[in-house]
Amino acid sequence: MDKKQKIITFAMAIGIFLCMLDTTIMNIALPKIQTGLNVSLENLSWALNIYTITFAVFTIPCARIADLLGKNKVYLIGLTAFLLGSLFSGSAPNAGCLIAARGIQSLGAAIIFPASMTIGISSVNIENRKTVLTVLGITQGLAAALGPTIGGIITQYLGWRYIFLINLPLIALAIILPLLSCHLKMKKL
Repeated sequence: MDKKQKIITFAMAIGIFLCMLDTTIMNIALPKIQTGLNVSLENLSWALNIYTITFAVFTIPCARIADLLGKNKVYLIGLTAFLLGSLFSGSAPNAGCLIAARGIQSLGAAIIFPASMTIGISSVNIENRKTVLTVLGITQGLAAALGPTIGGIITQYLGWRYIFLINLPLIALAIILPLLSCHLKMKKL
């Protein structure tokens, strides 16, 4: 793989990492969120459920929409939705706002996840696709597995709101890296 392909693969891995991380990062922070928002665990559980349900329901339709409208454009829309959902989640004043924000975040994830896979795979030749699939697959598994640990560390040292706000610099990186790879391509011309 050339430098451009590695950058694109890394950017897509960040997108997949964020989507899967946010399926589990919130679990360990539930008691702190419950106290911070003064909400019952039953009501707060919807902030978890909305993410999982929305992600499961909309991933396949969003993949089709990306095919029809253009995977790069739809990917950026997904990153924007995920960014806004993360920002709103991190600043939610109550459980209702947190649940709505997690829904927005999850819709972004449902767009990012399939678009990342498609962009990552289509950016390389057939010989390198196995490598890209391996990288993206390992990233997916690690993010889901590390979510509670990362969530615990962030909650303990920064506060529960940062389990959502930590996404913002990573989303910026996921946006900047593909633009950088386009710049590399233009330099070669």
